[in-house]
Amino acid sequence: MYDGIKKYYLFSPSLRIAHWVWALAIGVLFITGIYIGNPFFIGTVGYEATFGDLHALTMNWVRLFHFIFGYILLAALILRFGIMPFRKADRLIIPKVWTKVYWDNAVDTLKNYLLITKSHKPYIRNPLARTAYLGLFLLLIFEVITGFAMFGKSNPGGFWDKLCGWIIPMLGSEYQVHRWHHLIAWIIVLFVVVHVYMVIREDALEKNGEVSSMINGSKFFDHVPADISDVQE
Repeated sequence: MYDGIKKYYLFSPSLRIAHWVWALAIGVLFITGIYIGNPFFIGTVGYEATFGDLHALTMNWVRLFHFIFGYILLAALILRFGIMPFRKADRLIIPKVWTKVYWDNAVDTLKNYLLITKSHKPYIRNPLARTAYLGLFLLLIFEVITGFAMFGKSNPGGFWDKLCGWIIPMLGSEYQVHRWHHLIAWIIVLFVVVHVYMVIREDALEKNGEVSSMINGSKFFDHVPADISDVQE
């Protein structure tokens, strides 16, 4: 503690690793997915198709990178959910949207975001952020299921086709699965853009180590966070 500021160690190495793996995987998956949906360059001109992969970046390579990072994203999700039982701070806290406290705190945070007030109560994770992170997890799970459902069609009756193939008839057709997969990818990227802006803004205004917390695991507060009981054992 210094000058009235107290340090709170919050995020475990496993959680931080999962966070940065998601960041990398989402970036690669989005770029390769956009290309798969609408190829904007051709890398095999002048070569016979059979030998194109040896000379240039082809659709085959792009699809391979997409599939590899799909597995990496899945592994990071498994890691994130696997560590939750061991540390209270690593758990995914379900926002209690049915309570008055949630809405009071959400309004308090929103007023600050809209520059109506100069600050909001100190939170480890404010209620709007918790709601957004829960939504992100659901969207990532949807992307994994739909992605591997389409991947499974390359091997009908195989592991992924059996595990995730049910989503195709549920959504109507493989085309509809692709359409939803593409739409949700854009929503996730929009979340990432807003997320990066908000954490930098929070760190600049509140000076609580919001950005560096995903590197060193700690945040700093001059008042006890309103939700400290959610993260301390």
